[in-house]
Amino acid sequence: MLCEPRLETALGLLVASAQNFPRPFGLEVAQAEHRRFRDALVAHGISVVDLRNALTLGCRESPATQATLRDAVLKDISFDFTDDIDESRRERVRRDAASALHGMAPEHLAELLLLRPTVHVERNLDALDETTALVARYGMDAATNAYYMRDPLITTAAGCTIGRLRLAVRQPENDIAELALSSLGIKPICRVREPGTLEGGDFIPCGDFVLQGQGLLTNADGVAQCLAARAYGRVEVGIVRDERAQMDEMHLDCYLAVFDRDLCALCDDRTGALEPFVDVYEPHGGADFEYRLTRTVPLRAYLESKRMRVLGFSTEQRDAFAANGLLVGPRRYLCPAQSGQAWIETLRAAGVEVEILDFAQLTGGYGGPHCSSQVLVRG
Repeated sequence: MLCEPRLETALGLLVASAQNFPRPFGLEVAQAEHRRFRDALVAHGISVVDLRNALTLGCRESPATQATLRDAVLKDISFDFTDDIDESRRERVRRDAASALHGMAPEHLAELLLLRPTVHVERNLDALDETTALVARYGMDAATNAYYMRDPLITTAAGCTIGRLRLAVRQPENDIAELALSSLGIKPICRVREPGTLEGGDFIPCGDFVLQGQGLLTNADGVAQCLAARAYGRVEVGIVRDERAQMDEMHLDCYLAVFDRDLCALCDDRTGALEPFVDVYEPHGGADFEYRLTRTVPLRAYLESKRMRVLGFSTEQRDAFAANGLLVGPRRYLCPAQSGQAWIETLRAAGVEVEILDFAQLTGGYGGPHCSSQVLVRG
């Protein structure tokens, strides 16, 4: 699943530092980059659905499905009335809004769901008649980061789990993602609840084991909820504890990339004093198995125990999103062009088939192809 950045992202770009965006970027060029990204996925035989299409799926055929989307939109519209507006008029405003939504196409409802309007309503002191009785000023609490589809959920071989994003500006994305999954007929295993946080960029599947990051944006409570729900399936789970917990490596996929069962890459700064430790959990029992902590080892030693060759990359390459490309098959990697020729040649020398994508504008939101996509079904 992808989400092409549109008006919701444009609003965020007006004050980039309020949206977890490192810098403003050109939306028109970013959209072109995003469409080429989608084309590349399709060319690799991957079925792709855009978030908006998922939200509107079946709406025209099923009034009940459209009603679910409409109710979600109405719930997210925030009305702020001044004190001199009585309850009867407030109720009329709400009824009018509900009536307006009934007349909207599913595609318009999906856009409103991402824009999340806020409406300040006050009396019009210069009113001429009932049609001018009020003054409305519009704001948006938009899902500005929605094109980073990776983070609202994780998808394991067992299914999808809705996470809980740490940053308040991003938390509406969890609700939107859950509604999209419902439209697609996907029932999540669980949803992480407060005080837990869990973000998709901290999860990396590795065949017969998985890596789950725990640090700045995914906390121990969120991981514990996933373990209790058996969300990872019957596989070994390595909880990678990041004590550094800084935004330049906010997620596991910032400093670690996996290319195959026997090949991965780790940022050079994750050695010595900054090397994370891995708490290794193994499944025990029958159908109602539980994960049990069996050992704790340094990250590199854990990867090498899995017979993985560990490539290195610099912090400069990290900042150019070297680890945030997207694996579309064993040793088949969609790589951001700005990660640099030296990194690309390192991968090719290791037998990785590299396809280069221009993400110069899209990375202005703080992520690459991995962050910009979410797997819905894993084998």
